Amino acid sequence: MKQSEYHIVVFPSVSSSPRRFSVKRRTIAILLLLSLVAVVLEVGFLVQYVIRSAEIWELQTLRAEAIEHRAQATVLSTGMENIHKQLSSMQEINVRLRIMLGLDPPKSGHLQPGLGGKEESQVSDPSPAPQGEGAIKEEARQLEKLAWLSLEAVDQERNMQELAGIVDTRRAQWAATPSIWPVHGWVSSRFGRRISPFTGRDTMHGGIDISAPMYTPVIASAAGTVVLAQFEAGLGNAVIVSHGYGIKTTYGHMAKLKVRDGQAVKRGDVIGFVGSTGLSTGPHLHYEVEHRGTGMDPLKFIID
Repeated sequence: MKQSEYHIVVFPSVSSSPRRFSVKRRTIAILLLLSLVAVVLEVGFLVQYVIRSAEIWELQTLRAEAIEHRAQATVLSTGMENIHKQLSSMQEINVRLRIMLGLDPPKSGHLQPGLGGKEESQVSDPSPAPQGEGAIKEEARQLEKLAWLSLEAVDQERNMQELAGIVDTRRAQWAATPSIWPVHGWVSSRFGRRISPFTGRDTMHGGIDISAPMYTPVIASAAGTVVLAQFEAGLGNAVIVSHGYGIKTTYGHMAKLKVRDGQAVKRGDVIGFVGSTGLSTGPHLHYEVEHRGTGMDPLKFIID
């Protein structure tokens, strides 16, 4: 065997003669080198395949997250828009109620932020949104809108609480304001100047006379407290009810009283019965309304 060659002997079978092959060392070296290169290339290919597979998986994950974030952003935007509509509706109701109550419109120091432009949620490209200037600006707009909604909600809550307090006060005033007929009958004498049926002189009639059958129930025209329930000269059996807010009502000539001094009454409570006691020409109720010491026409208060 020479130094530059290798001899390979192959015995095909026991009876056959052997076969010899000669291979140069250089050829074997080249084959080994090629094999090593092939192995290196294959390992490199596998490494690149693994890297590319990981990148593709990461890209798919980012795309899925981007789609999910856009869906969440759409839901958030829709939710904020619905809240904005509800707050606007509340503000409109607030203004209407204040107009009905004769109040000034509410004042709000928070201006609605200017919003516009293309919504990111409407873009059909499923690739993840770039974390660039546009995304930052959109996030800033959403945060600004959310902050405005929070301030507006606080304003509306404060306005509603203020309205609730005003309505409670007005409810008490309404409950204390005479607004119904104290007895069912017909007005036989109105409020104002008249010729007295007893003296024939021009006198001031401080209330109205409502004619009705004897013992017809007489009811309180508003909620209040009885401050007088007794016989009075001229008025006969009389009841005076203080309703607060400077308002008093007087019921006279009754046959019988059903309340006593200091008793609280509600609108519609029976306080006595029609009669003809005191200075009277027949069964009727003398009814007066007084505001801060001044006699008022009771017919201007009656709405039912």
